[in-house]
Amino acid sequence: MSIEAGLRSEVDRKGDTSLKIAWGITGSGDRIEETVEFMEQIKERYNLDIVPYASKEGEVVLKFYKLLNRVKEGFPGYKVERSSNAPFLAAKLQMGEYDLFIICPATANTVAKIAHGIADSLLSNSAAQAMKVGVPVYIYPVDQKVGEMTTILPDGREMKLKIREEDVKNTDALRDMEGMTVLNTIDEIEGVVSEWKK
Repeated sequence: MSIEAGLRSEVDRKGDTSLKIAWGITGSGDRIEETVEFMEQIKERYNLDIVPYASKEGEVVLKFYKLLNRVKEGFPGYKVERSSNAPFLAAKLQMGEYDLFIICPATANTVAKIAHGIADSLLSNSAAQAMKVGVPVYIYPVDQKVGEMTTILPDGREMKLKIREEDVKNTDALRDMEGMTVLNTIDEIEGVVSEWKK
């Protein structure tokens, strides 16, 4: 059977009450606590099947923020990157095992790879392969506007970060990519889920 034949139609996906989401977590400390809390809330609110896929550095950051056990307990299917094709998320997306692929939060590194067609990590490769067969990809890049921003460290202290023009250009490049939707806020994911659950 071809990959295309293995995919469910758009109509079938929208009518499926058991919405399945592959959720990519990169190594961004910025918004990581907010992301985990949001994942828990929408999972309960919409009865979603969410499987988190952490990059290698994503798992490092989850540990650093003392969130790893919470994610593993709340999302028993949790997986971590071993290579660009292990676990084999790209195939699962292409064969229609997931309705949506969300990457949140997305580091400047992951954004740059996707923007420039570099598919050498689990999440960048999976995004590329998902878009090839029409599986919607939603991404929340943490670097969206040039200037200074404040992030919160695990001990509660604030840290100032300067967002570079180069990173924002990569984020903007994703906005023009077919099959990719750039989210301006994490909360926008709820609107996406709500539409798919109709």
